[in-house]
Amino acid sequence: MDGKSMEPVASGSQPSEDNVARSGLLADNSFKPLKDVHPIRRKQIPRLAHGLEAVVKKEGVHWLKDPETGKYKFDQHLEQVPKVSDYDFDRFGGFVTSSQDKNLIALAKKNKCKYAGSTSSLTGILTQIYLLLSQEKLLNLANLSSDFETAPRFFTPGQRIPASVILRYRDGIYTTDYDHERDGDHEEIILLKLGLLLERFLTMKKEDFEKYHKTYTESDYPQQKDVHRYAKHGKFLMRSQLDCIHESLPGTGVFDLKTRAISQIRHDVHNYLAYIDCTLDALTGRRGTFEEEYYDMIRSAFLEYSFQARIGNMDGILVAYHNTARIFGFQYISLREMDVSLFGRAGAGTRVFLRCVRLMELLYEEIAKCFPQQSQSVKCTFEKRGQFLRVWVEPLEHNDPDTEPPIVELSLGLKNIMHGKIARGAYAVYSSNYPWTIEYQVKRVDSHQELVRARRDIAYKRQECISRSLPETLPELQAEDASAASTSPVEAEVEVDEADEAEGHVVAEGKLIA
Repeated sequence: MDGKSMEPVASGSQPSEDNVARSGLLADNSFKPLKDVHPIRRKQIPRLAHGLEAVVKKEGVHWLKDPETGKYKFDQHLEQVPKVSDYDFDRFGGFVTSSQDKNLIALAKKNKCKYAGSTSSLTGILTQIYLLLSQEKLLNLANLSSDFETAPRFFTPGQRIPASVILRYRDGIYTTDYDHERDGDHEEIILLKLGLLLERFLTMKKEDFEKYHKTYTESDYPQQKDVHRYAKHGKFLMRSQLDCIHESLPGTGVFDLKTRAISQIRHDVHNYLAYIDCTLDALTGRRGTFEEEYYDMIRSAFLEYSFQARIGNMDGILVAYHNTARIFGFQYISLREMDVSLFGRAGAGTRVFLRCVRLMELLYEEIAKCFPQQSQSVKCTFEKRGQFLRVWVEPLEHNDPDTEPPIVELSLGLKNIMHGKIARGAYAVYSSNYPWTIEYQVKRVDSHQELVRARRDIAYKRQECISRSLPETLPELQAEDASAASTSPVEAEVEVDEADEAEGHVVAEGKLIA
């Protein structure tokens, strides 16, 4: 590999119109749904066990053990969470990254796709694009009790954390791997492993699940193969793991399994053992309730959950609430219900999702031009900052050990156009029936490398502080959270009767109690 391939494409040193890399309009009728490119092995998708099918048939929380009668609504053995240390995870099979997925790469080539990725590597990017597109629209808490009337309605720092991925180029395909460099690297792994363990725990017979136990020495343990959906959008191929299926659900009947540790543990995961006596004692209320956990999911997880579900063409998610030692109950949450909390209207998320995917593809087109003929890997970091989404692109390998690798900074700016006028992001996201055009502009930022690197380093610092539960070290991050409570100004606004509804003041469809 020669040194020239590691150099960014030359650009002017002074800001000018030449630094506009790409601009245009994305008309309302230009957004197409995802297209399946490979048959799905529906018979191999796992199914719920232990009577948990009842959860998907009736909305709301299902107690595992009725607090009033003391009777178990599901198999009693589900209450005790299996200990991660007791099970052999090598028997589960490892997660295959996009760059190592031969099937994904082969399908990308076959379907003339230039870019490929999985839900785990792409949802962080889509989240940053949505924050820009919606101008950080406030969340809708109308389906919660009066205890949450004054609760914050903006996303948590964890949901807004800058996203970093590794793009690996091979044989004409750019694959996308999630970058773990600045993730917390200590006890939080317990939640990742526990999630994998509980997926099997909830979908297998007890006797089959116990064959994963380290004390089981036979070789006839269940060997489940992951089932994926491979879906194409333009030049992008996306992979989604299909966790579970039930015929009573609409559409494909597929849904995601989510194991949700209580908020005390998620906010202090390093000390999770200190909270194993904390429980969920009531359905509604501000503290120690299922409603508190639901509220926390709205702010910290629903956006990524909804993107994951739409990539997989799923109906929703099934949540198991636990404290790493005990399971308290279950809840099925449909995409329509998540849409109400996120966007203010059931069904509004489909338009939002397709626009985010299309904008991600446009960004990838410009990222690919930053280091042409780059045969190794580049790291890309995405962060919505102010009125722009910034992307820092840098090679992971550099021939000169005495100098730092070059960095290219891109910026994406957007305007939502409705009724021929610039519209607030909140209104555009909410208004599911009106044509919605997006005016976009991607620029290559002309700044000295020191300034580019300094801005990139701020994003890195945010990643590190948030992932290690240290947001207090970044006062500016908290200030951004506070400012999210007001809608960002734009040059002109659409004046319609529904503007207030767009901020989330709507009647929700979901119920909390089963």
